[in-house]
Amino acid sequence: MASNLQMSPQLEQIHGEIRDNFRALANGFQKLDKIKDSNRQSKQLEELTGKMRDCKRLIKEFDRELKDEEGKNPPEVNKQLNDEKQSMIKELNSYVALRKT
Repeated sequence: MASNLQMSPQLEQIHGEIRDNFRALANGFQKLDKIKDSNRQSKQLEELTGKMRDCKRLIKEFDRELKDEEGKNPPEVNKQLNDEKQSMIKELNSYVALRKT
């Protein structure tokens, strides 16, 4: 989805890290469904919670970098990047909701 976005190398790096964490979260929640032992489930949930915290930190970093670069980009690029940020926030919120269930 984001491959057509124009990003600085710094934004690309942060975006890549966020995407990697989202993949790890998706895989982690799939594994969680298969774990029968409650202790192992708790450990897996702790790891997933850490990944979610990391995603939140990276999204904030993405936003700060986005604001720093705002003047250098045309308005349509800024809108696309802000839309991508909102999409990442929604995806993170969906994982937070999964964790609560």
